[in-house]
Amino acid sequence: MKKRVSENSTPIDKAKSLRKREIVFRVLTVIAVSFVMGIILRLSRIEDFHTAGDFFTGDIWIQIFVLSAIMAAILSTLYFYSIYVRRDLKRDRKLIPVLSVSIILTFALALVFSRLINVYVAPLVLCSLLVASLLDKRIGLVTTVLSSQAFFFAYIIIFGEAEIISSTAALITSMIAAIFLVSNMDRSGNRFKFTGFALLVGLCTAVIPILINLLFDKTNLVAMLMSGLWSFLSVVLSVALYLIFLPIMEYVFRINTVFRLGELCSLENPLLKRLAEEAPGTFNHSIAVGNLAELCADAIGESSQLAKVCAYYHDVGKLKNAEYFIENQKGYNPHDDLIPEVSVSMIVSHVSASQELLREAKMPEIIIDVAREHHGTTPVNYFLYKAQGYTEEDLDKIEFSYPGPKPQSKIAAIIMIVDTVEAASRAIQGLSSPEKFRGFIHKLINEKANHGQFEECGITFKDLKTIEDTLVKVLPSMYHARIQYNNPRE
Repeated sequence: MKKRVSENSTPIDKAKSLRKREIVFRVLTVIAVSFVMGIILRLSRIEDFHTAGDFFTGDIWIQIFVLSAIMAAILSTLYFYSIYVRRDLKRDRKLIPVLSVSIILTFALALVFSRLINVYVAPLVLCSLLVASLLDKRIGLVTTVLSSQAFFFAYIIIFGEAEIISSTAALITSMIAAIFLVSNMDRSGNRFKFTGFALLVGLCTAVIPILINLLFDKTNLVAMLMSGLWSFLSVVLSVALYLIFLPIMEYVFRINTVFRLGELCSLENPLLKRLAEEAPGTFNHSIAVGNLAELCADAIGESSQLAKVCAYYHDVGKLKNAEYFIENQKGYNPHDDLIPEVSVSMIVSHVSASQELLREAKMPEIIIDVAREHHGTTPVNYFLYKAQGYTEEDLDKIEFSYPGPKPQSKIAAIIMIVDTVEAASRAIQGLSSPEKFRGFIHKLINEKANHGQFEECGITFKDLKTIEDTLVKVLPSMYHARIQYNNPRE
């Protein structure tokens, strides 16, 4: 009977059932992680347990319950905030595991170092750095506040009120350091520069615990100076651990961070070097699209670095038949000797060729997806119209179109728009005013929208307007010689 109901269930019923299972899984994960964290935190004061029976006393379990409740509140708050600022994370199964692993790892290391050395050395900045890199900077900033306060509150519960002053100083220091490091993560460019910036932040924040200790004990100069030193080492330790664990978590969760994307943007990458040597026209086009896509993505709140790196590699498939693309031709056009159907197959094939080359190079999946989607299912109009000139019969437009799929992300939609606009802008003539240039770009974007290319990526009309405004503002300065403005003397 149950089998028959399952077979007759609609796709909507199946989707609801799957959604319920996902919710149950996430709730159980939060409960399990919170309980484990509660036990780890309480066991950190090992001197309370002389025998195995000491663990089963009522007071111990009350503290474990309270600590577990605090951890559950943190994870739940971070989860709901994450899907609020990044709706695409709502169905991402990596969200809870990334948050859980980051918090457990940070709290465990913080307990070890705070007990072995000093509470100031607890590397709490690690958690916010991992979350900011693997998920989102905004989530990382909120994680900073919640995780730091929760850890030091738990630390006071376990080790007593005597630790309030040092815990407060360490709390303020870790939050300030984390906020500065997370906020400037994208601007650092690479891991070496980020480490240098972290050292500067560590030196600046080391003053905070010194000043706080000065308020309560003006006589113990050594203790004040040592609190600053330990605080500096906390930032250094956090960044060192971050650089160790980040590549591991990148690999385990298959997430691309700003540092990984920055490395892929290097023009020393073998694929980009090949593109520069074998298809220089395509290479120059890709770099231009990357610069424009970076600005457009930033304007609508998407990852500018991800847009840039996707743009750099979106046309690498043209390496296989570079001479068939106009930007690489030097006088002779091989399409003059081909029928339109063959020409279209050569043009369209660069999409599948891009996928093959990117997979061989072990590129991130998102870059491969954008390369596959950036033309969507649009027709290659030039050869479609050329073929129509040879026959009076109606032609199947699908045979002269890219195979798709349509863009599945805003980044892919941005690359589609910028790719089209950048290429078209190189050839335009006679646009005598900024208004006509805007109309030209607006028409290109509208054609994609009317063809249904943005139906599956979640991009809004507001986003499209912002992208249009960005391109109108930036493109004239890039191709000023090709855009003719009115002579003020006329």
